[in-house]
Amino acid sequence: MKYDYKLQSQILQTINMPVAIPITFSASTTPDVWALNLAPLYNHTQLITSYSDGTVKSFPIESSPNKLTFQPTESFKAHPGSINMMRCDQIGNLIGTAAADGVKVWDLRCNNNNNTPVHWFRNDRGIPFLSLDFDPINGHLLAGGSELKQSDSELHIWDLRTSSLVRSYIDSHHDDITEIKFHPLKSNYLLSGSTDGYVNIYDLNEPEEEDSLFQVINGDSVHSAGWLSEDRIYTLSHMETFSIHQLNDLDSLDSADVVQPTLHGDIRETWGCEYVVDVYPGYIAMGSNSNRFAKLHEFKNEKVDLSRSIDLNSAHGEEVIRDVYVKPGSEFIFSAGEDGNVKVWKNDWVIDVPEKFCQEETAAATNTEQQDVEMVDAEQGEEKSSSADSDEDSEEETVEVKKKEKKSKKEKKEKKEKKEKKDKKKDKKDKKEKKEKKESKSSKKDSKKEKRFKPY
Repeated sequence: MKYDYKLQSQILQTINMPVAIPITFSASTTPDVWALNLAPLYNHTQLITSYSDGTVKSFPIESSPNKLTFQPTESFKAHPGSINMMRCDQIGNLIGTAAADGVKVWDLRCNNNNNTPVHWFRNDRGIPFLSLDFDPINGHLLAGGSELKQSDSELHIWDLRTSSLVRSYIDSHHDDITEIKFHPLKSNYLLSGSTDGYVNIYDLNEPEEEDSLFQVINGDSVHSAGWLSEDRIYTLSHMETFSIHQLNDLDSLDSADVVQPTLHGDIRETWGCEYVVDVYPGYIAMGSNSNRFAKLHEFKNEKVDLSRSIDLNSAHGEEVIRDVYVKPGSEFIFSAGEDGNVKVWKNDWVIDVPEKFCQEETAAATNTEQQDVEMVDAEQGEEKSSSADSDEDSEEETVEVKKKEKKSKKEKKEKKEKKEKKDKKKDKKDKKEKKEKKESKSSKKDSKKEKRFKPY
């Protein structure tokens, strides 16, 4: 495809919005192959790309990409068919791919020319996998979500150190599991989203599936979901509805304390697009097939700034953009599309985006903890200078306070357990009704079993 750079320059002069210029691209050599997912390795020196023919490619992005350097340094066949999801772990060199033949883990430090993964996980029923995620804290855990088969889909968690299965959930979803995300700061919490409309939050410390279901968010068929912060969750549906929810607080179970979700509804008209690519740290990417454009809007403090955007004019033509990646601290934007191309765009200035959603919040929390420690130390110093009689009185008061706290915690725990039982009973009833409705529609999904791409 040839680009009219003169036209691009004219556009820059006649509109106020910044326009990123395409500087190079890598095209698939196989016809009718889509470029699907983009994921950087943890050090941001290589960009990994997955394709609908089962291929994985690695592109160097350490220096400024150009026509000479933006060529794959490694390419291997990961699966015989389309890769449904690809992600990289955040602390090493591992790449995870989910497809019809299972979940595979690849290590770029190994020779992958013989197409041999370091791990290959499958389930007993041979169900295709649609989603996966690595534990971002220590990288030991890998979760995979499956397609629907009969009346259930499966969610499995493996320990990569021993290649063993540590958790299996088979009753929590009743349709394709399209999204999985570990909590960014607490690896015992796992989020899963499905086309059954549910986003489930699990506590992996609980061995039983029913006990592990910590929270259920009910909505539309899930295209994407994840953690905006330690306790905030976003959901993006296949119907282009967007919402933000609060993670349940164990210490506050009163209905008056429950934070109501922020429901944006169908955002296509409001945001001026035909589809949302996805939600990323610091920005949201959206596009339009008929108008041949894509744009990036700043997303900060749970608000989308529609007054400013970075426009990718012409984008991938009339083809859908599958993924976008902005390299932090650079001017470069990468996009993958159903035209089979991975394109590189250069902005006029360095794009300031965080690497992770919880980056700023984590730093703030760390500073607060340090201040708390200093305050505690100061208080301890004052206590040491007080008299022995005062210490005894204080000790008695402390014992009394602890008794009250213990009683209060016990009451909260009992209240929590009652509420959880009530919520789980209601969720089970809702899911059962949804399951019965689905089964009554015979084989509505048989005609589209081969490809699992987002419907627009």
